[in-house]
Amino acid sequence: MPTKPIIRTIHHLSCTGGTIISRCIAAMPDTFVLSEVHPDVLRFGFDPFDPVQQLLAATNIGRNAALRRQLFYDRVVTTEKIISSNNQKLVLRDHTHTDYLSPKTPQQTDAKPVLFNILNRDYTVLPVLTIRNPIHSYTSLVENNWAQTITSFDDYCQRTVMMLDAYEAIDCPTFRYEDFCRSPDSTLKEICESLQIDFGDVYSSRWHTIPMTGGSGRAARDLKISPLPSRRIAPATLDEAITSSAFQEICQ
Repeated sequence: MPTKPIIRTIHHLSCTGGTIISRCIAAMPDTFVLSEVHPDVLRFGFDPFDPVQQLLAATNIGRNAALRRQLFYDRVVTTEKIISSNNQKLVLRDHTHTDYLSPKTPQQTDAKPVLFNILNRDYTVLPVLTIRNPIHSYTSLVENNWAQTITSFDDYCQRTVMMLDAYEAIDCPTFRYEDFCRSPDSTLKEICESLQIDFGDVYSSRWHTIPMTGGSGRAARDLKISPLPSRRIAPATLDEAITSSAFQEICQ
């Protein structure tokens, strides 16, 4: 029986350092990261090259989830073949925000990672998940005005727990942004090992030149990878952290 081709994915919530980590991965030898992809996100706008995107985003046809996801999958297959023919390895950076932070309530979230499930039919998927202390990521999310669907810090932590449980169920290796900032080489070596891509220390002089969507955080403007001073944490968030059982579960 023929083996499935390998495809790699990286997952993280918004404001958790995902862009800088993804740019470092993209700076590894013979590696290409396709940034912030998800089959359930359609946006109508200026896109001369892609008539299908315009059609789906501008009409009710885009509400057909089965069709939308099949078209997305077909495009991933085409992209992977092009990348492979150039002797490179493709990493898909998931827009994980769509699964866990976009729904209006935690109960509306998809129980399993959508991108992983779509790819897992015909590929051997090698996923990695990166996380950050929820106090800091939530604070950044609020400051960026991306927390419209989130009612509180505890709500955010509940959604994060759902994500962690979902990725634990697929045996996805998890890495902490704080570890990456303190020791980027060793953390990236482990990530590269999980993704089965070659590690090259030249990334340290290349990662900031890699074009990539995202990059709203302070680290995007700094050429040095290191821990940043903590933002001011709202007293209400600190109070919730004391009483939130979901936050305590994440800490454990």
